[in-house]
Amino acid sequence: MAGPYWFARNIRVGYVGRDRYGKGVMPIAWQGRAVIAGFVLAMLLGGLSMLLIGLYTRFFPLGIAIFVTLAFGGAGTFLWAVVTKSDPNKSIADYQAERQKNRA
Repeated sequence: MAGPYWFARNIRVGYVGRDRYGKGVMPIAWQGRAVIAGFVLAMLLGGLSMLLIGLYTRFFPLGIAIFVTLAFGGAGTFLWAVVTKSDPNKSIADYQAERQKNRA
């Protein structure tokens, strides 16, 4: 179904030309969902580590550094996946229609 692509673009209905492309992508494969979950997990772990280091050791700059490192790592991985693994030709609506056709 999805092939080598993990994400597909949103295309706004009623718009023409370059304006019709939405500002986001949607996951179409489990790998896309895993990348999103990894980003959220990196943000949560970074925030939790910053909180715990700040509360227990009072060395807040280390907590900030860990949070920033995890946030950049998670965001960088997410952006890499979106840029390299997005389908340039088909939208999420095309994939949904294809999935419905395969079910019938």
